Amino acid sequence: MNSLCPVCNALQDWNQTCPECGRLLTDQGRLSDSYGPYSAYRPIDELKLTNGLSDLHAHICYHIGLCETCGRQYEIPVREWVQDGIGSSS
Repeated sequence: MNSLCPVCNALQDWNQTCPECGRLLTDQGRLSDSYGPYSAYRPIDELKLTNGLSDLHAHICYHIGLCETCGRQYEIPVREWVQDGIGSSS
């Protein structure tokens, strides 16, 4: 079973709002990209095995949302799209 993040792949708009002030959050990318200088180059599922979150089996892609008004950052879960047989021939 394969999955992909619709926000990372520009298939869905980012429309998350700040819980404090209600303003639109700015998507700062995947949370796992902020783990270290080379984390953006590691396989996504490999990072999910070691990050301590249940995102691999729950098919969640955590993004960092920044409120430019409040200056706060939030970890925003984005439900991944799951399909059987992506990339396989039937």
